[in-house]
Amino acid sequence: MMKFSTLQTITDNFYKELQLAKAGKKTSLPFIKHQLSLTPKVKKGEVFQVLRIGGSIYQNALVKRINGKIAIERSAQRPLPVFRTQEIFLSFIDRVLDKSVNHLALNFAYPMKPLSRDGYLDGTLVSGSKEHEFAGLVGNAVGETIERYIKDKQKRTIHTALANDTVCLLLSGLTQFPKNNLVAGIIGTGLNFAIFLDEQTLVNLESANFDKFPQSQEGKLIDQGSNHPGSSLFEKEISGGYLYKNFNIRLAKEGLGYPNVSSTKEMDKVAFNDIPKVSLLAREVSEHSSSLVACQIAGITKLYNRDCTVVIEGSLFWKGYRYKENVGVVCRQLEPDHQVSFVFVEESGILGAAKLIS
Repeated sequence: MMKFSTLQTITDNFYKELQLAKAGKKTSLPFIKHQLSLTPKVKKGEVFQVLRIGGSIYQNALVKRINGKIAIERSAQRPLPVFRTQEIFLSFIDRVLDKSVNHLALNFAYPMKPLSRDGYLDGTLVSGSKEHEFAGLVGNAVGETIERYIKDKQKRTIHTALANDTVCLLLSGLTQFPKNNLVAGIIGTGLNFAIFLDEQTLVNLESANFDKFPQSQEGKLIDQGSNHPGSSLFEKEISGGYLYKNFNIRLAKEGLGYPNVSSTKEMDKVAFNDIPKVSLLAREVSEHSSSLVACQIAGITKLYNRDCTVVIEGSLFWKGYRYKENVGVVCRQLEPDHQVSFVFVEESGILGAAKLIS
C-alpha cells in the first residue's frame, strides 16, 4: 500500500484541481457543467418514457410522476443493436418509442457536450464508443435530432432530455437523499464522479483523467500499451478494465509461476482464495486501487466541506475484495472531520434519467 503521506498529497492535489476547475481554470479534469431545469417538465400523473442506452443492452421503461415521486410502471431489458450510423440509431428510437408518450428521457452513456435547449438538457455527441460509431450523428444535438426525426416519421411532437450515465446516477440519488450532500461515483470497468455545484448546476468531473498522482511502473506499462497513451491515467491505474493487467505484470515480475488472469473478476477470485503469495498479490493490487479511489472521494468531501452520501455503481466497488471497506477506512483517515456514506440506488439508471424532466 502507498504511504499515507502520499495518499494525503494525492487527495490535496485532487482537491486543488477541483477548486481550480470550479473557478474556471484549466486542469486535468474536464469538469463538464450541466444546467438542470428547476421545474418539472412532465405534468402530475403523466406517463413518460425512459431509455437507458449503453454497452450491449438497453433498458426501456414507462414511468409516472406521482406526488413528486417517480413510479416505474413497466421496465424491460433487451440486447442493444450496434449503432454504426445515425440512421440505425434513429430507426431504433422510432421502433421502441411508445405511441402514447410526449416526453422521452435518455440515459445515454456516450461522450457528450451538454447544452440547454428550451429548458431541456440535451447533449452534442462528441464521439462514438467502440463499435457504436454513430456516423452522421457526431457533432449534432442528440435530443433535437430525435425530435426532428419523430416529427418527420410519426407526425407528432415529443420532448427529449438526456445525460450520460454518471450524471443520471447522481440524479437518481435525489429520489432518496437531499441534493446538498450528494455525490455519484462509477467504480467498475471505468471510473468517474459527478457532483452538485449549486441548486441548478451539476458537474461530470470525468475524473478518470486526473493526473496529479505518482503512476506505478505497472500503470505506466498499461498506459504505453493502451489505445490512447497519455489519457485517462488515473482510470488505467485503478479501474476494473485495467486492474487485472496490473496483477499480471506483477505476477511475471515476481516470478510466481501462476497463469495470467483475463479479467479483474478473475483476479478477485484469486484474492478471495488462499493461494500462497499469489492471493496476497491480488489483494495488494485491489488495495492499491481502493486507496486511490478514496483519495478522490476525500477530495470531493473537502470541496463540499460537509458529510457526503455517495451513490455508487460498479461491481469493483461492491464486489471487489474488501474494496468498499478499504475505501471507507482510507476516506476516514484522509478526511476525519466529515462522514462519508456509500449507497446503492435500485434502478438508478432509469430513475436518474427520469429526474431530468420530472
